[in-house]
Amino acid sequence: SIEVDEFVASHRDMLIVVSAGNEGQAADCQNSQPGYVDWLSIGSPASCKNALTVGASRSSRTSGGYAGFTYSQVWPDRFPDPPIAAEKVSGNAEGLAAFSSRGPCDDRRIKPDVVAPGTDIVSTKSARAPLRDFWGPYAGNARYAILGGTSMAAPLVAGCAALLREYYIVERHHEPSAALLKATLINSTRQLSGDDALADHPVLPNYHQGFGCVYLPWAIPNPSQPNLRLEFLDTWKDPPRQFVRTAQAFRFRVTISGQSWLRVCLAWTDIPGRSLQNNLNLIVEEMQSHRKWIGNEHSPRDLKMPDPDNNVEMVRLDAPAPGDYLIYILAKNLLRTPQDYALVVTGGLTSGLVPI
Repeated sequence: SIEVDEFVASHRDMLIVVSAGNEGQAADCQNSQPGYVDWLSIGSPASCKNALTVGASRSSRTSGGYAGFTYSQVWPDRFPDPPIAAEKVSGNAEGLAAFSSRGPCDDRRIKPDVVAPGTDIVSTKSARAPLRDFWGPYAGNARYAILGGTSMAAPLVAGCAALLREYYIVERHHEPSAALLKATLINSTRQLSGDDALADHPVLPNYHQGFGCVYLPWAIPNPSQPNLRLEFLDTWKDPPRQFVRTAQAFRFRVTISGQSWLRVCLAWTDIPGRSLQNNLNLIVEEMQSHRKWIGNEHSPRDLKMPDPDNNVEMVRLDAPAPGDYLIYILAKNLLRTPQDYALVVTGGLTSGLVPI
């Protein structure tokens, strides 16, 4: 994990997408209720800070591979008790793959960052690979096969990241940092509603699905979302907007129409080392009412304070009142400077990000 964090810290435009791992189990539950997948199965390198860690949700496939089997039929020792034992491996796209590793990291950081379909996925098959190494054949076509795992989910997200990089370069004429791509993907997610995806903590972020399931139509402007506008800051090549001291702050104003949600995501590439080193915090304030929201205020740690653990913070307002909003980015504690960051704001915006 530290080696991954070191690499991204020295190659700040390189987003590394990491599989969360397939160590989820419900046979020896230390933190979850019986019949639900336990926490604390994430391992290295998925526990790194500066990459994007991807867990597996279930695909919508209902036939082929393991789709027709329950988790107890395929892995009886790991999922012996209902309700997860009786769930189908695939078919419910609102559920998680039971084998997908869960967070948190042992320093309480949220992992995985996001999830994507990872059960009964069709992909290319080497002619030399025996079919017994897969979950099943695909429609009699020997060039493809069905397989599952977080290693099937991560490439889907890597493809999304490539499309976002193309968007920023071609449409916005900007070379994106790893933090910007990470923030944009996390800002796009939808909350999975399956019982196992919300167990023990029914809001985002949580230790099962992280910040949710990547959903590219909510990431960048596109014809399916006519009210979606995206504004961003990416300061990896902008020293005047980087933090150079503890207690420093940057403020921006944005105006919204009220015809869509408001989503704000802050991400930064942290100093390599165990746990969070440079702590930034995100606060959003409605200017008329002075109501404030802090980043990750619904995280499972249940502390009524700015997040002290994660280098990703989000604020989501599903039905915001129209008007002006202030976005604060605060340097709570900096061990080494300068510190750059990426900020992504989407929704029914009627203005850009105006420095205050």
